[in-house]
Amino acid sequence: MQCKDIPDAPILAFLAQRPGVWHNWYFGDDRDVHLAMPADVPDKLVVAKMNRLMQRGLVDGCSCGCRGDYVITDKGLSALHAAQTPAPSRPQV
Repeated sequence: MQCKDIPDAPILAFLAQRPGVWHNWYFGDDRDVHLAMPADVPDKLVVAKMNRLMQRGLVDGCSCGCRGDYVITDKGLSALHAAQTPAPSRPQV
């Protein structure tokens, strides 16, 4: 499994449920981003995925590998909204 195999939208939706609340990858509580990922994702990959989301500006937090302190950004909220909005259908001719 690689970062690209973990979808962004569930993670962004998880973070968006509590705007302004810092989330983690470490504590195993209800703010742990593991809950938004497949069950078999190892910690090292969780941190790597969150780092990728931060590099893309979708998430803010600590990239050193500590507990994380992740929060969704405005860009992340826009990306989540775009992912959840169905594309307009083309009229059939």
